[in-house]
Amino acid sequence: MKNIAIGILMVILLSILIEPMVETANVLREKIILSTALSNSFRVARDKSLEYDYRREIDAKVNRELFIESFSEAFGNSMNLKLDTKYDNRLIFTSNDEKYNAFTVDIEITEFEENDSGQLVSEVSIRAESKYKFKTKYLKLADNSVVSDFMLKGERNFLMFIRN
Repeated sequence: MKNIAIGILMVILLSILIEPMVETANVLREKIILSTALSNSFRVARDKSLEYDYRREIDAKVNRELFIESFSEAFGNSMNLKLDTKYDNRLIFTSNDEKYNAFTVDIEITEFEENDSGQLVSEVSIRAESKYKFKTKYLKLADNSVVSDFMLKGERNFLMFIRN
């Protein structure tokens, strides 16, 4: 009887110790997925939104509306999200499969002239964040009982320029 009690106690203790490690692995996986989605969505938006007339002059002039539209479509497809609301440079996505909470994506596009070549360069800053939705049983219970604001964040800065 003593061995059975020790076995049950070990199972409970191991589950309490292992679940946070599993959740940590899930968080890291989600951060990698978010980072990859941001990078790939940027590439798609860059390819679609650079204006051809300016590319001949070696200037990276971006059509902002087309960039945001292309980015939102690619980001939504890669993360299985749909665009819920769009305010100027802020996009709010909701999950199609309830895997994520609402994502807020802020896009800042600034253009400047490079000193050496006089070439127009565009800098794009993209920041995505969402309240993390826990996957394991104990941490879901802890999240419901205590107000936690663990945010899943991804931030990328890109320079767009035309090489001659």
